[in-house]
Order: sequence, then structure tokens, then C-alpha cells
Amino acid sequence: MSYFLSIFLGTFVLEDLALASSVALISDNKMSLIMAFWACFLGISLGDLGLYVLGFAGASFGLEKRWSFLKKHHQTLAKMRRSQALTSAIVISRLIPGTRLPTYVSAGFLRFPFLKFFWLTLGSVGLWVLTALIAGQSLQYFLMDRWFLILVCLLVILGWIKNIVPQLTDVWLRKALRHTWRRWLYFEFWPPLLFYLPIVPIYIYLWIKHRSPFLPFYASPHLAHGGLIGESKWEFLRHLKPSDPATLDAILIPHDLDFMTSQERIRAAGISYPFIIKPNVGQRGFGVRIVHDDFELTEYLLLSNFDRIVQRLSVLKGEAGIFYVRKPEEQRGQIFSFTDKEFPFVTGDGVTKLGDLILGHERARIIAPVYFSRLQAKLNSIPEKGEHVFLSECGNHCQGAIFKNGQSLITEELTLEIDRLAKQIPDFYFGRFDVRYRDRDSLKMGKNFEIVEINGAGSEATHIWDSEFSLVTAYQVLFRQWSFLFAIGAFQKKAHPDLCRLNIVDFFKIVFDVNRRKTELSISS
Repeated sequence: MSYFLSIFLGTFVLEDLALASSVALISDNKMSLIMAFWACFLGISLGDLGLYVLGFAGASFGLEKRWSFLKKHHQTLAKMRRSQALTSAIVISRLIPGTRLPTYVSAGFLRFPFLKFFWLTLGSVGLWVLTALIAGQSLQYFLMDRWFLILVCLLVILGWIKNIVPQLTDVWLRKALRHTWRRWLYFEFWPPLLFYLPIVPIYIYLWIKHRSPFLPFYASPHLAHGGLIGESKWEFLRHLKPSDPATLDAILIPHDLDFMTSQERIRAAGISYPFIIKPNVGQRGFGVRIVHDDFELTEYLLLSNFDRIVQRLSVLKGEAGIFYVRKPEEQRGQIFSFTDKEFPFVTGDGVTKLGDLILGHERARIIAPVYFSRLQAKLNSIPEKGEHVFLSECGNHCQGAIFKNGQSLITEELTLEIDRLAKQIPDFYFGRFDVRYRDRDSLKMGKNFEIVEINGAGSEATHIWDSEFSLVTAYQVLFRQWSFLFAIGAFQKKAHPDLCRLNIVDFFKIVFDVNRRKTELSISS
């Protein structure tokens, strides 16, 4: 009986753990399948019914009239009450982790018929528990079978071979394989998920400190999503004064505009070949191209189904990322980070092939496949002695540019100029200016640079990718950056309460929309 009670109470803490414990107890003959079923079934069913009661109580206390975000979605709630979709959602949520709590509470809040909910819940819980217990026993049996383990190992090996075969069949990619281990020595080449994982506890800490997880979305309340994710680059560029020396001529080309009309608008704006074309809502330099003629423009327009920005190509050689921060209550901002970008190149000796020169370069060999894909037609050529072959001309880290800490280039004059430009954009307090500049001396004086792109609250202090930086120092910088962002969001929430009303429903809509746009961008590019 003690095992029954333990499993029953365990379902209120963690359902999956209770089911897994039941499987273990059954296999050890300490509990029968029937007893385990009833312990899980009763506990989970009562928990589900409790969620319904919680939502029902919220409706009874008139929360829909008291809470502003529920008032905002009054019409949506009314449609949901009349919709039959909630019936399907109650059943399907049993299979999708994380959806059951909001679905069942919503069912109670929307006054979904109790008897209907009762039988739907009991039926889905019964089927779920029985399937989980039987499947758990079957899986445990298979795991003890050596042939099953051999099959699993073969599938893993085949999956690995599927990914490695393309590299093995290409002579240059095959040579690059022996250097892939080196990327683990430098955090700048780590997979994003691995590097940014420690940011999660930082975010949670700031969430608890400021009592809201959505404050970063309020940094620029007049921009889409606060400029944090999926922001329009045109929303920043359109506020720059055309007469300003730092402004590059640019226009927005909607996705549904035909080639002839697009070409006419480009010419009317005074932009001639070659020029830059890129997605209005982009990510990590994806889809950025230099267009040299009508053929390349036609190809890009036909293959893309997103809004594009056409911009005059800057002829200035230097490139930098200037990260700007200003507290809303202060009159003047500051340059939080300065990243000087270098474009890697190899020097020919008149004997060695370009591919081997890349593999012989101390840094380039670490991400050689990135350069190989770009210079595939030239890898077997032999550059002349003293000839410089640039491996990347795009100031994006994932495309091979080298990021250096340029904090020494921050001056009073440059800070004043960036602050002046930032104030041309409404409610812009946090973001990065990507610029091209003539030389470092004039840039330090706040002169002779052009703005290529402006990123909002979702940008970061990219000088941390300098190879001289330690991992601990990089995280310290990111902690300061996120602290600034939360503080700015907290101020904006107080100053613009009518614009800062994000809730969990809106948040998931934003995430869904951004992911959809990223998918479209990836397919098109």
C-alpha cells in the first residue's frame, strides 16, 4: 500500500517520474500492473480536474474583467468559447509536453462543459497511463536484448555516416576533417546552444530580480517586439537623415514587387550596380548578397519571398560593430562595446594551391569548410607570390570575419556622434551600429564612416569573440549587457504601460512568427 500511495502522490509532483517509477516497481515484482495503473490513473486524473477547477475559479472571481490583458483578448475568448477546437486541444495536449496546464486551466476559465471535460480527461488519462506502463515494460525487455542494442548502435552509426559521407567524398573537405577538433579549443567556434546555455540562469536571475520575464521586449516599445527578435531593419534605417554623411542610400523592396518595378525604384533612388541586397528581417548575415548586374538581381528576386533592403555599397574598407546603450532617464548614451572586424586572407607563394594555403593558415583551417564553399572554384588554383586572396568580405562572424576587441578606439568625439545618430531613431536605447569606416584615426574623431545596418535589443556586444578574451570575461560582459536591457525594459514599462502589455499568449505568437520567418528565409536563401 505504501508503494501505491507514493506513486499516487508522486503524480502531483512529476507525472513522468511517477510513471517511470511504476515501471521499475513492476519489473521488480513490488507492484502489480493493475495497482500501478490505478495509482497513476487516479493521481493524474485528480490533478487534471484540479487544473480545470482552478480555471473555473478564476472565471468565477471575474478575472476577465479585472486583468487588463484578458480585457484586451475579450473577443478572442468569446470566439474560443463558441469554438469546437477546445475539445481537440484537451485530447491532443495530453501528448504534447507543456501544453496541458494552460489548456486545462483555459477549459475551466472558458466554462467548457464539466461532464464533457470529465469523460475526455478520464478516457485520455486511462489510455495514456496504460500505454506508458506497457511500453515501459516492453522497452525494458528490449534493452536487455543484445540484438536490440546492436540494432540501435547500427542506426546511430548509419546516421553518423550520412553526415560524414559528403565530407569524405570531397578531397578538400576530407583534408579539413583533421582540423575540426581545434574548434573546441576556442569558444568563438562552439555551437550556439552550448555557448549560450549559461545565459539561461542569468536570464532567470534578472527575471526574478525585476519580477517580469518580458522586460527585454519593452526596450523599444514603438518597434516590433521591442527590437528584441524578428525586428525590421528598415524600421531603423528609415529614420536616418539622407543628408547625413553616415547614411547609405537604401530603399525597401516588398516581396510581391515584380522585377521591372523593383529595378525602376532602385534607379529612382540613385543606387547603381554593384549594391547590397539583404532580407529586411534577417539573421546572422543570412541572405546578404552583393549584386553586380541585372541577372544577379533577377535571380535574387525570384528566389526570395521576403521583403528586401537594397542599399548602396560602401567603398570604405574598414568595418566595425559599435554597441550603443542609453538609459531612458539619461540625456547621453555610451558606447558599451566596440568590435573591429578584420577580413582574413592568405598570401600566395607561387607554388601552393589556394586550398592548401587555407589549411596552412592557423585560424582559417579551423573553419576551412566555410571558406571552401565560397571559393570552391579556386581551391586548386595557385595564387602568385605575394598575392593576397581574401577569404571573406562580409563582416559576419559565422561567415568567417575575425572579430577584435576595439575598446581602445572609443573616444569622446565618436561617442557624441553615435549618440546623435541614435537619437534620430524613436525610443532607441540599446543596439548595435554596424559601420564601414575609412581609417581608425578619423573614426576616433567621429568622421568618415557609413552605417551599414542597425540592430536592436537582440544584438550583442560582439567584441567578446576576440580570441584573446577568456570565457569567464565573455560571460561577465553578457551579464552586464542583459542587466542593462532588463533595466531599460523596466523603465519603459513604467513610462509606457499602454505599450508594454506582453503576456504569454502574445509571447508564443511572436516566437511562432519569428520561427516561420526564419524558415522562409532559410528556404529562400
